[in-house]
Amino acid sequence: MVLTKEILKEKPLILAIDTSCDDTSVALLRGREVLNSELSSQIELHSEFGGVVPDLARRLHEENIEEVYNKALNNNPGMINNVDYIAVTTGPGLAIDLEVGLKFAKDLADRYNKPFVPVNHMEGHLFSSLLLNSKGNGLVSDEELVDAFPAIALLMSGKHTEIVYVESIGEYKKLGQTLDDAAGEAFDKVGRVLNLGYPGGPVVTEFAKRGKSGVIKFTTPMKNSGDLNFSYSGLKTAALYKSKELREKGIPEREWIYDFCRGFLDAVVDSVVIKLQLAIEKHPEVKTVFVGGGVFNSEEILRKVGNTVRSYNLNYYFPEIEYRSDNAAMIGVSAYLNILQGKYITDKDEIEEIDRDPRLSL
Repeated sequence: MVLTKEILKEKPLILAIDTSCDDTSVALLRGREVLNSELSSQIELHSEFGGVVPDLARRLHEENIEEVYNKALNNNPGMINNVDYIAVTTGPGLAIDLEVGLKFAKDLADRYNKPFVPVNHMEGHLFSSLLLNSKGNGLVSDEELVDAFPAIALLMSGKHTEIVYVESIGEYKKLGQTLDDAAGEAFDKVGRVLNLGYPGGPVVTEFAKRGKSGVIKFTTPMKNSGDLNFSYSGLKTAALYKSKELREKGIPEREWIYDFCRGFLDAVVDSVVIKLQLAIEKHPEVKTVFVGGGVFNSEEILRKVGNTVRSYNLNYYFPEIEYRSDNAAMIGVSAYLNILQGKYITDKDEIEEIDRDPRLSL
């Protein structure tokens, strides 16, 4: 779809829902503007198990979604009558958790006779940088959005690491993806190896700030593969063996853990930069690089990817920190772009037939 400033003047009121993993989130948007975004986090409960337990997540979604929904509407039940569209993540994600949000959204669409917008979670991450605050301010103006394509998207989350060619809104081609562990997954697994708790990724990146590059080195994954795919299982295994080696030598962890995290982060960043450079050089026509996903909670990764993008004189669009991890606001902005393309459902029987797709891809 070719966007124009005229098309972007249309700003419907959208209620968006996401229960794809361990956060229950509901947001209210006017076009790209976030009027309210509410989230109930389950991290503390899942940390006891060292990772997300799908059945526990589902039970908590079921317990929390009504309250989160009410908060998103500022505890004003009548606000739903003003909503123009109901949007929800249908995938990818954990199947039994996706079902909770999907059922809730279907019930709202049926009860209040609202058009229904099924949303790809990864498209939400892709366009999370387009979110504006309630005053209409944000990183990307309408003028910049209209002129942003073609583009490349680098998406890095707990389960996904991929590079996508974005011809225009709704036209995507995956250029590369992880062949095994995603970057976020590798960070959390290494955090577990180092006994840093769950999620371990943020602690690894924080510890890396206190480490020195080059003291403990890891091989950059897929450095010479010549393609745009990623692989982090080998790096994760190398980190496991290195930690065992250091412990068997009797070296106290406090003497090496920061340098260890520094070396691991350097290897991940190097792998990402190499692949991104290759993607940009293979596609010199691109104007913009979009990034999204929880791995970009690391300001260092965000900055170093940004330095790479800007060295090619391209636009670099990244989400505000509150929209980098899973959230319903990004589902809302994706829904908005789908609505502008006429991609929504009004027939109640068709809405009822929509099912979750845990392996949904762009």
